Formats: sequence, C-alpha cells, structure tokens
Amino acid sequence: MPESNRDAHGADVPPVAGEQPPAAAEQPRTSWFFYGLGLSLQTFLWFLLFLAIIVAVAVGGKLTEFRYVGF
Repeated sequence: MPESNRDAHGADVPPVAGEQPPAAAEQPRTSWFFYGLGLSLQTFLWFLLFLAIIVAVAVGGKLTEFRYVGF
C-alpha cells in the first residue's frame, strides 16, 4: 500500500526535504519522437483539409456535390 502524506488526524504533512513525492517518481517521461510524429501528422491532415476546401471553392460549379451547398 503506498505511503500517505497524512498524519494520525488526517492533516497533510509536507514531504521531507530531498525526498520526491511518490507520484512524481512514477510519471513517465515524454517521448519526443511520438510527440513530433503526432504533431507532424496533425499538421499534414489540417493541410489536406484546407487544400480540399480551396479546391472545392476554386472549381465551384464543376463539382456537383458542392453546387448544392453554395460553394
């Protein structure tokens, strides 16, 4: 059972100097590779979305699906 930072009356007790709280020791490190991969993938997908909107607006009446929605 993990140690609690509470005394016998249920009040919070500050940690001892130089001692890390248990939650801080268990946090996983950030994987910068997956962070960069996800960020680049999201940027690419947003680029494709805006490119599709620009193409739809540019060709306007030639796309049957977009004629009905006012592009």
